Amino acid sequence: MMCDDGLSTRIRRARIISCALAISLAWTRTGSSQSFNSGSNGSDGALNLTTQGTIVFDPRAFQPPLDPDGDNVFHFTTITIGGGVTLKLSGQFLNGPVFFLAQGAVQIDGAIIDLNGGDGADGSSIFVPANRTPSIPGAGGYAGGVAISPAGPPQAGFGPGGGAVANSPSEWGGIGTFTGNQFLVPLIGGSGGAGAHGFGTLVGTGGGAGGGALLIASSTTISITSATISANGGRGSGNAGRVSGGGSGGAIRLVANALTISGALSARGMAIAGHPTANAGGDGRIRLEAFQQSFAGTVNGTPVSFGTPSNLFLPSDPSSIRVTRVGGVDVPAHPSGSFETPDVPINTTSPVTLEIEARNIPLDTVAKVHFFSENGPDIVVDSTPLAGSPALSTATASVTLPVGYSRGLVRASWTQ
Repeated sequence: MMCDDGLSTRIRRARIISCALAISLAWTRTGSSQSFNSGSNGSDGALNLTTQGTIVFDPRAFQPPLDPDGDNVFHFTTITIGGGVTLKLSGQFLNGPVFFLAQGAVQIDGAIIDLNGGDGADGSSIFVPANRTPSIPGAGGYAGGVAISPAGPPQAGFGPGGGAVANSPSEWGGIGTFTGNQFLVPLIGGSGGAGAHGFGTLVGTGGGAGGGALLIASSTTISITSATISANGGRGSGNAGRVSGGGSGGAIRLVANALTISGALSARGMAIAGHPTANAGGDGRIRLEAFQQSFAGTVNGTPVSFGTPSNLFLPSDPSSIRVTRVGGVDVPAHPSGSFETPDVPINTTSPVTLEIEARNIPLDTVAKVHFFSENGPDIVVDSTPLAGSPALSTATASVTLPVGYSRGLVRASWTQ
């Protein structure tokens, strides 16, 4: 398995820093004396979003905050998302697949639920450090790889199906592939595409991020009318023959006693901009489960399967990992990772200690911390083995960062 913090952390040292084919389906299934229960306890109240505009879903921004245990399992009474609302579920704020459970009806009318992966950064003849950051996935997906500038090897895509690095500038970056099954158990998002080489004075291009993963379950009905749920992968990019990989599509699973859909569902891997199929990531999956189903929507070519409600397999012990302190300075809960205002200021040319916190990752796992720097080469450092308890473990790492801004990304991989 793999777990990363989903975002970039920017660190600054006082002048030194661092740290398509659209397919229309008509499917109707009726008749059953059975009953499905989503398991929602209603503790997060009603999710009622009706003010038009884009809402970036951050559980901690609600009053009171939602999902206090941080497992991305939300216990709603009902869910209503009205016309003109775009609800964005981003890996920047949600580390892992998202589970929306409702005791009552789920009504999504004329709205958009956006779990799309971010596009890879374009390359150019000018080195722009701010572009050298992993593309942000949809919640539950994985980031795209970064191109090393100006002529070094690029980075592979993140995730279990991350795109492989090309062997030479003449090869395209590998695409992200979706590794989940048709039942979407366990629920997993899409993997990122690999970055592309640079050569000469030309900067490489970044890989697209994977689409996210969302399960919506209701003890009564789910109705999606003239609305869209999209978990497409991010596009790779191409410049002077240097083409990065697209991220793969993610996962959408809908479970209820009765399901009515006349909107659009999509979890496609996307090609590079301006090309219908070039280096497109792999497609994700859609799964629809209900005793009474009426589906007259579109799936945009995404593989889809139908069934009756089954076990949701909710995460009991979600895994997470993050850097909590750099050189004794706390990292914000929501690091922004920009090259304008630092998340963490440091002022030393000596090595600094990174303090790492992990939850539900096997002990003795060694984490990797990757820094993308404004004024120096990329740096990858290994942590000490995680120690403590499986529920909460810690590790440290040491790094000497160049003057200027750097972004950091921590991740851990292990065999399940």
